[in-house]
Amino acid sequence: MATVDKETVLSRHRLALDATAIGQAMIEGDMEEARFRAYLLRSQASELGLEDVEKAALMVVVMLPPDERLPKRGIGRAMLRLCDTLDVRH
Repeated sequence: MATVDKETVLSRHRLALDATAIGQAMIEGDMEEARFRAYLLRSQASELGLEDVEKAALMVVVMLPPDERLPKRGIGRAMLRLCDTLDVRH
């Protein structure tokens, strides 16, 4: 059985809460909040050295352009990829 670093688990858990907040904001139609959370998550992932999460968060950012009211087609896939990268087994 693989050993999992407690700090990594906690960091990914905090990021998962932010990912949940992105999804909730989109459901509520608050694209500004969704964009803010996506940028924040990407920044935090970068600071933690979680490159896979950072790249996935970038795709979410790209799908939430600041000049549009609605996310681009493919946002669901981008969010799924982001959530998959937050799995503690990575």
